[in-house]
Amino acid sequence: MSGDSKERKNPKDGKSESREVVKKSEVGGLKSEDQTVEERPKSETSKPSLTPIKNKQPLKIEHFQKESFGPMSEIKNKSEIVNLKSQIEKMEVHHHPEIEKKGFKEYILEGLMIFLAVMMGFIAENIREGISEHKRASEFARSYFEDVKKDTAALYAAQRFSNHKIAALDSALVMLHYPAAKQNDTLLYRRLSTTSNTMPFEPSAGTYEQIKSSGSLRYFDQKLVNLMNGYDVQVKKTVKREDIDLKFILEQVMPFGIKSFNTEVVYDVYFSPKISHELYFSDKSQATIRQLINYTVIVKIERMRAQAEYKKQLKLAGDVLTELKKEYNLEDE
Repeated sequence: MSGDSKERKNPKDGKSESREVVKKSEVGGLKSEDQTVEERPKSETSKPSLTPIKNKQPLKIEHFQKESFGPMSEIKNKSEIVNLKSQIEKMEVHHHPEIEKKGFKEYILEGLMIFLAVMMGFIAENIREGISEHKRASEFARSYFEDVKKDTAALYAAQRFSNHKIAALDSALVMLHYPAAKQNDTLLYRRLSTTSNTMPFEPSAGTYEQIKSSGSLRYFDQKLVNLMNGYDVQVKKTVKREDIDLKFILEQVMPFGIKSFNTEVVYDVYFSPKISHELYFSDKSQATIRQLINYTVIVKIERMRAQAEYKKQLKLAGDVLTELKKEYNLEDE
């Protein structure tokens, strides 16, 4: 055996053990224990030895620090570690505060307060919407009020026109029953020319249509809504009657007049201070006179029917205007 290793016998089993002496390196390091194991014979490394190893030098903290954490300069001294541990131990631990349990009455009170808050918000919103709707209804009411006033003026004008036309037709019918020798052709032309006169009633329905299409009828009192709807229904009846009258004149009366009368005289009646063209009837037979009488009567009847619709329309217009004045304090301007 060389001088670098020593032999020793185990007093119990008489076996010898060899162990490589751990030498310090020039920088103060130790050979790892793996190196020692590698240098042992295979027969001894196969079984772990239970015999305590003597003369084994204990590992120092400097070795551990050099192997595991690098140079000693990274940790200045042990006192810093101790101080750090003491500071961590002294740190105050914050605990969650204990929440006091609420009673049943407190839950009821909180629920009631939430309910009241929601109800107050709902009531405030309803008040705001009510103010907005009333303002909007007032604007619509003013506009609709003006439309009905325009309709009323147009209806009165249509009534005056109808009265004048009916009077002229009555005069023409009287003369048509005279014998041909007694008829005044100039006067007859003037009276019969009114059969083709028209003055259709054109309602101002813009505001009502806007109210209806936008769903704003709900802003108004139900009584007023019923009056507005009734007025609109009557307007449609009046316009329909006007259309029937106009259609009969265009399709029946005017073609007959073009064949029977001198239209130049009709022009003089409307646009000239005197009649300067020949007055004639292309056919003065009894059958033609009777047909002319029939046309004149029908035109008169249509005007009288239109007048009946005008009266109904004026009655409803008065009711609507009265209700609008009462609800929204409107006055005629």
